[in-house]
Amino acid sequence: MAETVRQVPEKYSAPQHVFHPRITSYGRRIWAAVPPLLLVAVVLLALYYRRPRGPVLAVLIFLALVGGIIAYGYLRPALTVITQTHFLKSRWIGFHAVPRDRVHQVVTVDKLLPPRPKPGKPRGRPYLWLVTETGKRAMALDGIVWDTASLKSFADLSGAQHVNFKQATPDQVSKHWPKLVSWHVRYPRLRYAASSLALVLVIVLVVWLTFVQTTFQ
Repeated sequence: MAETVRQVPEKYSAPQHVFHPRITSYGRRIWAAVPPLLLVAVVLLALYYRRPRGPVLAVLIFLALVGGIIAYGYLRPALTVITQTHFLKSRWIGFHAVPRDRVHQVVTVDKLLPPRPKPGKPRGRPYLWLVTETGKRAMALDGIVWDTASLKSFADLSGAQHVNFKQATPDQVSKHWPKLVSWHVRYPRLRYAASSLALVLVIVLVVWLTFVQTTFQ
């Protein structure tokens, strides 16, 4: 797993600037990790109280591992690096690397609003995109992990033209760069509904497997 600057391969040249998430961003990351951690908790309770065996035990352990991996994906150490030749973002295995000469603009939004923001003070999170000359997304940094100050610093040090929005909806950003915003950012409610439904179904599956385990023995 790529988690430290020492793991940056030499082929990407020497690191010039290194960024880690600030402590203020961990609140959003913890909230994002709550659903998979809830799944892990339900599975552990089922294992403790029912002590299943056979296929049921294997399925429950598998679900607990999946929930733990997803939660760790939100909470694991994150890293972005600007080298002499590349922009790098850590992944589970290795780095997502984008050559610096491929990036035409850096677009940041201090507060990316929901597609239909409510009146008053709508909630939002910061976002950053590296944009190619054709307007396509080369890399994105999500405000779940990164705070506004880190993203602005990254943009200022990138050497590319920096376009900043104080606040904007996904559609407002897409008017300027139609190929930039991914579908899960455009339709967050659909993503949340799908993930919530999946979580509920999996928990129902865990309960069902736990209480009818004798059927499988």
